[in-house]
Amino acid sequence: MKAMHKFGMGALALATFASACTRDFAEMNTSPEISKDMKPEQLITLTQKTMVDRDFEWFYDNYSYIMPWMQFTVSYPNGNPASIFNLVSNVNGFYSAFYNDFGRNLADIQRQVNAMAGEERARYAHIAAIATVHKVWGAWRTTDVNGSMPYSEAMGARTEQNFTPKYDNQAALYAQFDAELKGAIAALTTPAAGQVSFGNADVFYGGDAAKWAKAANVLRLKIAMRLLERDQQKTRQIVAEVLASPAGLFAGNAEEWKFISGNQNFARGGNWNAQGFATRGGQAVVNYLYDNADPRLGLFFKKNAFTQSVFNRLKAGGAFPASATWNPRQYVGVPASPDAAKLPANAKLFGVKSYQITENGASVTVNYDTLSTYQNRLFDLGSDGGGDGRYTQPIASYAEMCFLISELAVRGLSTEDAQAWYVKGVKASIRAYEQMGKDANIAEFAAINEADIDAYLAKPNVAFTGTTEVLLEKIGIQQYLNHFKQPWEAWGSWKRLGYPKVGGILNREAFVADGTTRETPRRWALPVPQTLNRPNYNAAVQEMIAGGEYGTSVEEITGRVWWDKK
Repeated sequence: MKAMHKFGMGALALATFASACTRDFAEMNTSPEISKDMKPEQLITLTQKTMVDRDFEWFYDNYSYIMPWMQFTVSYPNGNPASIFNLVSNVNGFYSAFYNDFGRNLADIQRQVNAMAGEERARYAHIAAIATVHKVWGAWRTTDVNGSMPYSEAMGARTEQNFTPKYDNQAALYAQFDAELKGAIAALTTPAAGQVSFGNADVFYGGDAAKWAKAANVLRLKIAMRLLERDQQKTRQIVAEVLASPAGLFAGNAEEWKFISGNQNFARGGNWNAQGFATRGGQAVVNYLYDNADPRLGLFFKKNAFTQSVFNRLKAGGAFPASATWNPRQYVGVPASPDAAKLPANAKLFGVKSYQITENGASVTVNYDTLSTYQNRLFDLGSDGGGDGRYTQPIASYAEMCFLISELAVRGLSTEDAQAWYVKGVKASIRAYEQMGKDANIAEFAAINEADIDAYLAKPNVAFTGTTEVLLEKIGIQQYLNHFKQPWEAWGSWKRLGYPKVGGILNREAFVADGTTRETPRRWALPVPQTLNRPNYNAAVQEMIAGGEYGTSVEEITGRVWWDKK
């Protein structure tokens, strides 16, 4: 990966706009007078910043709901409250961001290029194609958890005075997404002299058309997998085209689509605070990582405070009998089920424990936490002492791609070597998180030996052995773990595959709150538009309800969008 990909947003913005753009990003993203006349090279940086600088979304969507739903984390000390299963506020901010910020910028890039004369327009072919890849990704992330949305007629309020865009259903959206990505890949792989490049304004790939073509292929693959339960033949067709594409796919972690910040001025404090809700690691995932000696354990979670020296101090002070011995396990999660976390037996085991001991003839009260928090600095570089560190946000990873190809082979939808791609995926995920942890300066970072990865791959719960169902479960678990830094992707993968599952290899807990088993939400409530476009909105909602799986209203967030077929 070139150094240009690692610029912090502040430094990059300064380098790109020093002579022309000194106003803040918020003004640029919301003012038609500014964005209307900005060049594509300037708009792309604004777009990419909005895609990754999403602290409000992290605080509400991810820390508050999706990570507890996926049982990566548990609210502490009372367990996940029943309220996390109810209609929630301040979430789904990506929806408005797509329309008000970066989606509109991308549409402006496309309009500018389309308005150019023939020869000049040809020189901007790669610029337009890269904007298309961004736009499809943003729209796909939006529809993935909302269902029907304006797309084919969207972004035309300012230029076409279209204030009532129709809502496209997901069947139409996926067809348009795929067609647009195919067109973008064709443009990016067609030799064209004198191409204008985004250059350093492109935070991700520095304007490299070949890398963007690969990213577009991976995105085609990701989207095609959403069609698996609705149109397997279409999935099979897209997969065959992607695997045979001259543009290729990611060849390793260095080529994946991700953002890496500079050493300062990004993802620090405020809404980035990963422990804003006093969370702890979920018991199921911590147990799986620990029991199978997963090398990512210390990259995802911290050891608890109960060291041997702490135990020795407490024992010497009379807190424990003389026969007591120290338990060296320091990775401990808390039950995700609200009722289980409150059981008296569990309450005695988990949490901050208070001990009364005698030291130097005096009575002393000491407190120690028996639970593991997750690695704060993967999410908030202002935590654990602050200081230098690089923040990484994957968008489409090599490991994820490997697991998708392995899954397709297991399902008989490709002739690829399922085991080889699975092993590549596990190794790539471990190495990716190792690099993330190193760059972020996480607590007690330690490099990973290849022998430890090989030993992990040989564990019965990890090794690529078993029935087709078991193989799909193992792939699903690894995909879930790989999406630790992309909770929305873990949510999507869990909905599509059903893994981790209750009673499975990674034993997901049933959520029981106040004696009632609660369903995990599967979508957000589709935002209500301004009054002028309410008829199109109402028609879209009624169409989704008529499908039978959406629920009886938009507020029923345990319902399913079209692709999430039962």
